[in-house]
Amino acid sequence: MNAGALILAAGAASRMGKAKMLLPFGGSTILTHIITEVKAINPVAISLVTGFFHEQIINSIPDKLVNIVYNKDWKLGMAGSIQTGLNALLHTYPDLNRLFIVVSDQPFLHRDILQEMLDTQVRTGKRIVAAEYGGIKGTPVLFHKYYFETLQKLPGDRGARVILQQHPDDIATVAFSLGEVDIDTPEDYERLCKKLKEQDAERPIQ
Repeated sequence: MNAGALILAAGAASRMGKAKMLLPFGGSTILTHIITEVKAINPVAISLVTGFFHEQIINSIPDKLVNIVYNKDWKLGMAGSIQTGLNALLHTYPDLNRLFIVVSDQPFLHRDILQEMLDTQVRTGKRIVAAEYGGIKGTPVLFHKYYFETLQKLPGDRGARVILQQHPDDIATVAFSLGEVDIDTPEDYERLCKKLKEQDAERPIQ
């Protein structure tokens, strides 16, 4: 199964005021954790799309298995980052037939969710598999190559969600309750750290 992965990390994180994807998490950073989980499902390639924090991300990601792609037009929105990353993947792997789109601020992303999405696509035959949380369908999302051309023509800052809205009958979902935890503000990160401390406190002493 020739699945690639696109990790979006191009934004300026204006509400956070710093590189939110590089905040500490689980002994590393949120972004390193996400890369580790994506790598665990053995995609044929990973494109990490950068923008505002390009230099900081390059300096923090020593992993040579991740292809870092700079989106010079990152200010124009998510669609451009998707197109930049997808085009880079297809240039190297023209036979790519599936694509994960992952964002860099969902700290609880886990390899089991991604694997379940792959399995669900095979089982249902649906060409889109989206995570479902908080009553919405969102990232991560898995697209069959049928939608690659549509992804390459996305306008502005609408991202891939517009495709989900236009093709509801071609979507299967996978429950990801912690998907609604994302990091946009300092308060979000404080809540995340508090949640992690509570989880550690609840673990039995070995």
